[in-house]
Amino acid sequence: MPRPVTVTYTLHPSSSQPSPILHSAIAGIRAHLPLRNLHWKSSSRTSLRTIQELDVELVELGEASTLRDISGSVLEAPLVNLCLVVCEDAEVYKNQTKNFIRDWLSLLTARRTPHAPLIVLVNPPNVAEKTGGKSVWGKDKGVLGKLKADFNVGKRDRCVQLNLPPPGTSDPAAWPEVINKLKESLITAFDGAILEREEEVKRGEAQRQTVGWNFCTWFLLKESLAQSFEAVNLPEDSLIIYEELEASFFQVLKEQNLSWFGKLGATGSHDDSLPILDTTVKPYRELLRNSAISIFDFRVYVFARQGVLLGKLGRITEVAKRGQWFVASLTRRLRENEVDLAEHFIESWTYTACMDIVAKCDQWSRIDRPNGDYTGLIAYESARSELLDIARIQVERLGVSSGHLPNAYPFQPPSAPLPSSDDVLFESSDNGMSDDGDPQPPSKRPSLSNKQLLEAISNTESFRSLYLGLTKKAVQAYEACGKVNSVIRLKADLAAVALYAQDFASAYDLCRHLAKDCAELLTWDPVSKFALEGALRSHKELKKEREEDWENLALAYLRVCALVNEGGEELQDVLDGLKIIETEQEVEGHKAFMIRMKGDTSIFEEDMTVVEVEVTNALPLPVEVDHIGLELANAEGEVIVFAADDVTLQPGLNTLTVHCTTSTQGIYTLQSASVGFGSIIFGYSKVDEGARLKVKRDPEVKLDDDTRVVVEIKAGKTAMQAVRLALRSFNGEVGYIFDEAKSQDRELAIDEHTGYVVLGDIEAGQKIDVYIPYTGVPQAEFAKAQIILNYDTTTGYREWIDTQTIFMGLPLTVNVQDFFRPQCLLSHFTIASDGREYLRVESVNLHPPEGGRFTVDACRNKSQGAAMVTPNQPLSCLFKIEQAKGDGALSTAVLRLSIRYRSIEEELTQAVDRALNSVSIAQRSALERNVRRTISDRGQWLRSYLLSQSLSHIFRSSLEESDEDSVKNFLEALDKGEDGIEAVWRTLEIPVDVPQKRLLTTVRITPTVPTGAIYEGRAISINLSLSTSFAWAGDEEETGDDKKQTGLVSDVQTNPDDWLVLGKKKGYYFVDRSSPKEEVQQIVLVPMRPGTLFLPSVHVALLHNTTDPHAHGGGWTHEQSHSQKEEMLCETYVENAAESLRILPAKREVTTVVPIPIGGMEVWEGERM
Repeated sequence: MPRPVTVTYTLHPSSSQPSPILHSAIAGIRAHLPLRNLHWKSSSRTSLRTIQELDVELVELGEASTLRDISGSVLEAPLVNLCLVVCEDAEVYKNQTKNFIRDWLSLLTARRTPHAPLIVLVNPPNVAEKTGGKSVWGKDKGVLGKLKADFNVGKRDRCVQLNLPPPGTSDPAAWPEVINKLKESLITAFDGAILEREEEVKRGEAQRQTVGWNFCTWFLLKESLAQSFEAVNLPEDSLIIYEELEASFFQVLKEQNLSWFGKLGATGSHDDSLPILDTTVKPYRELLRNSAISIFDFRVYVFARQGVLLGKLGRITEVAKRGQWFVASLTRRLRENEVDLAEHFIESWTYTACMDIVAKCDQWSRIDRPNGDYTGLIAYESARSELLDIARIQVERLGVSSGHLPNAYPFQPPSAPLPSSDDVLFESSDNGMSDDGDPQPPSKRPSLSNKQLLEAISNTESFRSLYLGLTKKAVQAYEACGKVNSVIRLKADLAAVALYAQDFASAYDLCRHLAKDCAELLTWDPVSKFALEGALRSHKELKKEREEDWENLALAYLRVCALVNEGGEELQDVLDGLKIIETEQEVEGHKAFMIRMKGDTSIFEEDMTVVEVEVTNALPLPVEVDHIGLELANAEGEVIVFAADDVTLQPGLNTLTVHCTTSTQGIYTLQSASVGFGSIIFGYSKVDEGARLKVKRDPEVKLDDDTRVVVEIKAGKTAMQAVRLALRSFNGEVGYIFDEAKSQDRELAIDEHTGYVVLGDIEAGQKIDVYIPYTGVPQAEFAKAQIILNYDTTTGYREWIDTQTIFMGLPLTVNVQDFFRPQCLLSHFTIASDGREYLRVESVNLHPPEGGRFTVDACRNKSQGAAMVTPNQPLSCLFKIEQAKGDGALSTAVLRLSIRYRSIEEELTQAVDRALNSVSIAQRSALERNVRRTISDRGQWLRSYLLSQSLSHIFRSSLEESDEDSVKNFLEALDKGEDGIEAVWRTLEIPVDVPQKRLLTTVRITPTVPTGAIYEGRAISINLSLSTSFAWAGDEEETGDDKKQTGLVSDVQTNPDDWLVLGKKKGYYFVDRSSPKEEVQQIVLVPMRPGTLFLPSVHVALLHNTTDPHAHGGGWTHEQSHSQKEEMLCETYVENAAESLRILPAKREVTTVVPIPIGGMEVWEGERM
């Protein structure tokens, strides 16, 4: 804990002679401690710091230490010294008190420490009124006045008066003046001490390249600032100091200049078990003072100080996240020197560090949550769960190494030492490590000291208790923050422990629940395979009957083995078991097999019709099936069956013939296929194969038109008849308007009874798009919709119900900025991503209205190709808009900005889909799984794709485990598909109104004196040339202004540090709309400093409520001018705004009076000077 600030006191008359008055004053001051709400504004810092509370210790001057450690806090020496005196008589003050105070000040000066003396005149209750008050000149009277006259230095008031209340009474008004003066003195002394110490730190850092400079000594010097800030409850400033020190260390580490440190370290007897957030477990500062600290101890000490400060600030989430990075980075360095460490030291230290960080963060978080409820700390729970998981993995590795766990999936194997490399921490004596002397024989490796881990290594039950407890804690933490995917891995470990311990009852339940979770998440196929294997093994060991549960587990296991293409004895046992079960079951669409006809014709052999089929066995073992059948039907509904019995399907693609004993002719369509395996029939429906139903947002969006969604319907090999479509929204913000639904190739109608959209018939293989407007905007830019499609087929009525999520937002934002010029308008459009998407913009066009008065020229050349827009890189487009001669009305002119774009994820997905469709179905299934996994992880391909690497190069690494021939065919198709393919683009069209009723004034600022003879402080005359253009003001009929004269006022706006305007800064003039002329005005400027000064700016605005002296027989009314103010806006363009003037320094100081002639200029009523 930081020490309190020391404040000394001295009593006069001497404290050796008991004075109840002075002791009462000291007791009263102590009663107001600690001090609160001190405000520190340092000259070396920009913002005001507020010290909420400051602990102060009052000690007698003789008891205070006079020693000053340069590496210690600036608060070790007393900052404020109080001198409490009682003096009621002027003669006593002159002969005794005055001399005593002088001697006291001399003693303080001799101590040579930053201090702030404060003299307190204590008045007894009976004389308080006599000594109080001020003179007619506002000065203090009596002894207090003499004290201030004798001992105040400049404007600093060192003296204050304390009027003690009568004994036994409490007067709150007696103490504020003394306490406030004490606060002020503390802040003054603290500021001076900090500034002095900062200068010492700067001098030390400036000597870094000199011989003899020591990093450890400089570290302690700068750390004293951090200790000082922490002692006065400014942890933010203290944390900044430690971060700067850590950055300095990494710079030293980068330079390989480590002569001030010992070895890497971590070889102490208890280094693996010491808490890393406790700086008292080792004499770290003493080691630094002696330059004997190791790299390991130094980094632990710096992190511990940062963690403690972050904990005081309540930033526990940051402590946990920094802890993860710190443990990972230091572990990497320790592995470079692992041979010198204790066996399993890294696992033991990592475990201790993570658990200590979690314990400390839990303790800090309970400060505001006494009930221990962390549900509101989602961010902290996320980091906390990861720390617990890291600690758990270390225990797991120790268990594998010691034989308590098998070295097999899903357990982590023991860590292996890193191979030697050129990037090492220590190299030779030139870098700070001495290589002198003969090589020493390798010493005995130290041993671990963590008793908990040692007991777990030596005892299986202790290990299992520790490991299971940690795993359950991590599961609870992951579930609390919603990381369901991470929980899967931990549940797999729990199931594996139960299996290894042969607790088959628990293992059976754990594996079943784990397999269910994997199926719900539609992921984790390897984990699902492990869980199903464990459930089947436990079922076998428990000698349960092979009922429905076992069949479901076995079928699910076949599916997973087909997906991961792995299997062994367990798979063969499952196949044998399924072969002999008696319960008949039909399984639709199982992944184990896939059947397709090889051709579209049949042959006649041996009085039978024969066709060739391709049957893919996705399992890694041969499977002996009892029956393979295909059902085909013609247009009249006649069904024929092709079959083959007792077939052995080898892994992969099998080509075989099936025969039909029915002799017929005509065109038949494949309806279904089946594989008989014992009493189980694997069925595959082919009726609607290839059909697709998808809802998405309209790729062409017009912001001034109805927003629409597109329902894409594609018929498969079967035609759809009497198709009816409906959309239902799951969230009330969005409503669909069926009455306005449209399609490009057909007329749509509404069913009066159901309200569905009637689409008519859709031929086989045909695709139609239905555009349905909608109202409302979902809150999260995503709308969930239920699609209902009713249709008839040749085999009967069908109803297709699907639920899909539609993205209703836009992946980009557009901003515009206009710049007016006399002959044109420059419009600058900025197209930026929404912060998530990476977009490729093919073109940005600004289209003028047909038959209008405008022509548009783009700055960007169309031949430059598509441009990339990323979250950090927007696209800028500049357009030049000119008015053409014509009668078009300015107020009705609307331009249209058209942006043609697509996201790179869509671009990549389209290319992959084309490539997958070009390979055979047998090759496609294995490839598609790996390819989709790669696409879903943007980090694997985003950088390479942005760098224009080929698609084959991007996907090659993710397909290393797939079949070589299929990968080759896919990559060739992928590279072919990159060129010559019509891409799918999206279009955003935005209406852009032409800015209306703008009065543009072009200003040119010209000095009338030679630019090489302008001196500081000398007035110069400036000509303002004002040219007003009505090109963007619209026609007189549009503005409603039939006046020939327009009153304007020009205002010169200057920076007072650069220019001073003498005389008028505003000028008034009138412009004739029919023939505007250039107006020239004069102003007088005085340059206020030498150097290069930019010209002042000029703002022109409409002149209101004034009378035109040139008008005949009348002036403007207030209503007329106010109407014009509402209609017209003024724009000012300074033609030479980039020019500057060179101001020479004044030769001497001269005070002059500059007359300002106003001859020839009119003065209007209401003119402001």
